[in-house]
Amino acid sequence: MFENLIGFWTLVRRELNRTKRVIGQAIVAPLITAFLYLFVFGYVVGTAVQSMHGMPYMSFIFPGVIAMNLILTVFNTTSFSAYMMKFQKILDDVLTLPLSYTEVVLSMLVSGLIRGLVIVGVLAALALVFGVNTVVHPWFLLFWTMLLSVLFGLLGVIVGIWADNSFEKLALAGTFILTPLSFIGGAFYSASSVPEKLQFIIHFNPIYYAIDGIRYGFTGHHEASMLTSFLVIGALTAIVFTISVWIFRTGWKLRS
Repeated sequence: MFENLIGFWTLVRRELNRTKRVIGQAIVAPLITAFLYLFVFGYVVGTAVQSMHGMPYMSFIFPGVIAMNLILTVFNTTSFSAYMMKFQKILDDVLTLPLSYTEVVLSMLVSGLIRGLVIVGVLAALALVFGVNTVVHPWFLLFWTMLLSVLFGLLGVIVGIWADNSFEKLALAGTFILTPLSFIGGAFYSASSVPEKLQFIIHFNPIYYAIDGIRYGFTGHHEASMLTSFLVIGALTAIVFTISVWIFRTGWKLRS
């Protein structure tokens, strides 16, 4: 899989340096967003909904807030990186390097993966401010965070290349697809509270399984089977990885 470790590490260092330059934005923006969500839903709505599934409402929604921030931050990171590399013709040079297409794709995931881990760590620390201090399955949480970072990082790479030179197209997926799917994916409510006739909508939403896994890592509670969640997220990750490699192999949207 790795044919040129020096070239691969060079691309990784480029992504790491770019991440360092915007580390403040990468941390501060999710913190502010998470704080607002927790204040509105945790304190305002939480006064009417004291508990859910035997736990304080704040503890129930906090993993959902983390999952939303993780998904959107990782996606935006890699989609913008891929978009700018294409816009600045850097990808033209990358395609001429003696690197396998798998190495190119993996190198573009690094910044998204690091941001994903940082986001979960920082927001987990913020949880203490709101009285949420439990991480029941830390190793599963780490594994699930990395898996989701890979999945949505790869989606970002695909969308960044697909967007051509249009910022409108770049924002389309995050604003009109990922954000709505996150809201209907059980971030702020239990899927069992939805009318039975409408629950199929939630169960067909892959972000529901992403959020449920994060909630399981923090609280130990899950609504979907964890095997089902792993199969859904794992299969989607394999599919988008294959598509990403195919894009670089065929030059779709890359070569004129």
